[in-house]
Amino acid sequence: MANNGEKKQTVLSTLPKDLPLDFLRTSTEQFAKERIIGTGAFGTVYMGTMPDGQTIAVKKLAENAPLPRDRAFTNEVQNIMALQHDNIVKLVGYCHEGQKKVVLNNGRYIVADVYESLLCYEYLAMGSLQKNLFEGHSNMPWHTRFTIIKGICNGLLFLHRIPIIHMDLKPENILLDHNMMPKIADFGLSRLFGQEQMFMYPMLQFSIRILCSTNVPTGDTLQMFMYIF
Repeated sequence: MANNGEKKQTVLSTLPKDLPLDFLRTSTEQFAKERIIGTGAFGTVYMGTMPDGQTIAVKKLAENAPLPRDRAFTNEVQNIMALQHDNIVKLVGYCHEGQKKVVLNNGRYIVADVYESLLCYEYLAMGSLQKNLFEGHSNMPWHTRFTIIKGICNGLLFLHRIPIIHMDLKPENILLDHNMMPKIADFGLSRLFGQEQMFMYPMLQFSIRILCSTNVPTGDTLQMFMYIF
């Protein structure tokens, strides 16, 4: 018999991190429109349901993203797969799988290997900070806002000490759980500082309100985040 303190095992916890494409198709009902919970420059996010009822968020990376799809996929998997922090969204699985398809190329039909890249995260029911603060009428009390500010700063401090620079921090990329705990998400543009000294500023579309706090980690971080609230 399991100890009372032992965590309940879920279907997801027994699966390999590299998930089959057919498994993710089934969990999202073939990527049904009704399952879409968000869209962005890097792809579309679907709600996935595991056989035991557990919910996950499945991001299908777009072909026309600001960064090549393979590069965005690699950034997310390499930079956050092993991270464990209350204020960083948890990456629970991924899929990079090719299938042979007939495609039109220069006026001819050819058989080619077409790859799909998908990332699976913990599901955060409250959605983004953008949605909770700026879309519709927000009655969020100040103490909740301040707790979110502190959580974001704690997450940034953790990343900067590695050091990972997020490069695209904005309200849309901060998700909230049912307790309104913030979790930094969307690491497609992130950089492991020291591994690569290239910051591609012309390609980025920063939120000016939080640019300074993400790229110049100083004691002014808290002040910068207070401004977006």
